[in-house]
Amino acid sequence: MNQAVELSQDWFNVIRKKKIEKGIVSDANSNVPNNHLIGDDFTSTTTTLGSLSAKEVSTNPDFAALMVRLLKEAGLKPGDKVGLVLSGSFPALAISTLAAIQILELEAIVMSSLGASTYGANQEEATWIDMEGWLAEDAGLKYASQVISRGAENDIGEGLTDEGIEIIKVAVSRNNRQLYLPESLIESIHYKLKIFSSEDIAVFINIGGNQSALGGCSHAASLPNGFNMELKLCNDPDRGLVQEMNAKGIPVINMLNIKDLAYPYGIDLLPGLDYAKSTNLFIDQKPNKKALLITLLIGFLGMIILFWSVEKIHSI
Repeated sequence: MNQAVELSQDWFNVIRKKKIEKGIVSDANSNVPNNHLIGDDFTSTTTTLGSLSAKEVSTNPDFAALMVRLLKEAGLKPGDKVGLVLSGSFPALAISTLAAIQILELEAIVMSSLGASTYGANQEEATWIDMEGWLAEDAGLKYASQVISRGAENDIGEGLTDEGIEIIKVAVSRNNRQLYLPESLIESIHYKLKIFSSEDIAVFINIGGNQSALGGCSHAASLPNGFNMELKLCNDPDRGLVQEMNAKGIPVINMLNIKDLAYPYGIDLLPGLDYAKSTNLFIDQKPNKKALLITLLIGFLGMIILFWSVEKIHSI
């Protein structure tokens, strides 16, 4: 868990360095340590309204530890494969998750969308695919998005301006990648589902609100947060990848309501100039030698007393 946090912070620092080099500055009023992971209030690639405070919470690298914990609780081991859909809305969570996956030596099928909610990866020269490219080139990130879409409404860029659509096109091109352009949400869901279904995926992870992941059905908004072995599934034709994958018996990790996700693990909900220590997250795997010694002594004394009692009875 600690290794994942350290790697996540190292990767955060790479993003900081790249943004400074390129003169990319956020207009957000935020003083959290990793505020360089926060985008602008509104740009041409902004899809929906987002909470600045939620974005601030998401920049805590302890989310990498949380992802390690959830994946270990799911029973994953090195070489196992995860499916991952992420939107540009939570780049810090995406980085922390990829750090956890890499530390655990897992394989990953990654799909991303470049539209982002307010304060996400919505800056023209710092889209998610730019960040992914920087980390691969300068920091040893082993994974790359296999499918890249516009995101936004129906995963086809509906609601974005022509300028926003052009910015996404240019971003994909400068990273020497290819943009997937589905005709509809249903097509996007089925296309991605076919790829994921062809892989032996142990856990499916969703980060943010990509519509192909959550679906267009009325039940999308009520999908539970965090780790889920089994969901209450709907039969709507436009249910998303979260439900489709779970219907195949694959557990899912849904990371969308960030504060709700952070609270049970004591991850700082009000970060200021520093992140408070997470109070219910890290699991100490080292044995307490003092406690173990005391336990052994008590057990040894108990055996002596028992032996003495038996001998005394036999002597009567």
